[in-house]
Amino acid sequence: MKLLKTKESEAARKEILMAHVDYENIRWRFRDYVEYITLENVIRTFQEIGNEIGELRQMFFYGDWTRRPQDARRIEDNGCRAVNVLSKIHGSDRSDPTMMFAIDDQSRDAEITAFLLGAGDADYKEVILRCRERGKRVYAVCFGRSASRELFTMTNGVFSLEVQLNLTERQIAALPPAEILDEPKKTHELIKRIDSLEKTLNHVVRNYLRDKILLPTQQFGETPLEIDQFLDAEVGKGYLGEYDIDNPRIPGKKVRCFKLKREVSLVSAVLIPPEKGEAKP
Repeated sequence: MKLLKTKESEAARKEILMAHVDYENIRWRFRDYVEYITLENVIRTFQEIGNEIGELRQMFFYGDWTRRPQDARRIEDNGCRAVNVLSKIHGSDRSDPTMMFAIDDQSRDAEITAFLLGAGDADYKEVILRCRERGKRVYAVCFGRSASRELFTMTNGVFSLEVQLNLTERQIAALPPAEILDEPKKTHELIKRIDSLEKTLNHVVRNYLRDKILLPTQQFGETPLEIDQFLDAEVGKGYLGEYDIDNPRIPGKKVRCFKLKREVSLVSAVLIPPEKGEAKP
C-alpha cells in the first residue's frame, strides 16, 4: 500500500477497523482526473487498504441515496452499508454530522482499534481528536492533492486515492478560438465536457448542457437552435446515447438526457491518455 504519510511501526500493527466514507466528498473530485472512476473502484480500494492494515469489519457509505438509489444498491450488493442522509433544501450535502456521530459512537467500542476516514476536509478534525483521546488510530483515504493539511498532521496515515487508483490529473486547457475550432475539435470538447458532468451529476440533461455549458462559450453555436442542430449531428455519430427521465419540476413531463457510450473507440481515444489505462479495476 502507498501512503502519503504514516509511521512504519503503526502501519505494521494489525488493526480491527471500521471504514466511514463521505461519498459525496469523494465523488465530487472524480472530475479532476482523466480516468472514469466507478463506485466499485472506490469500494475495492478501501477493502485493499483495510485488509493491508488489519481486519476491515465493515464499510459505511454516506450520501443522499434518494437521489442516487442505484448507487445505494451497488454499495449493498458489495457487502457494505449505505447510510442515507438527506441533502439540504438547496441540494448541498450534510453527511458530515451523521458520519462524525457514528465514528464517535463506534470509537467507544473496545474491540475497534482504528478507522478508515473517507474524506479529505478538515471538518472531521474534532472526531479525529476524540478517537485519539480514546486510543484509536485514524487513517485517511482521500484525494491527496486536495486533502486538508490537518489530515497529514492529525491522522496516523493518509492514503492517496490518485496513487492507489493510478489516476492522471486532468489538465485544464483553454478552449481554442472559434475560428480554429473545427468539427473534430468540437466533438472532442463535447466528449470531455460530458465526461466531466457524468462524474458529478446523476443525469446530463440536454437542455442544461445546451443552455448552461455550451451556449455561453459561443463555440458550438450562437443560438439554442444552432446548438440543438450540433447535438443532433453528434448523436448521429453513434457515441452519444439518449434517454428520458421524469422532469423533477414539471410532473408528468420528461426531459432528454445524454450518456457517453464509453465502449466506442472515439470516446476512449479522447478520454484515455496514451500508455495509460482506466482506473485500476
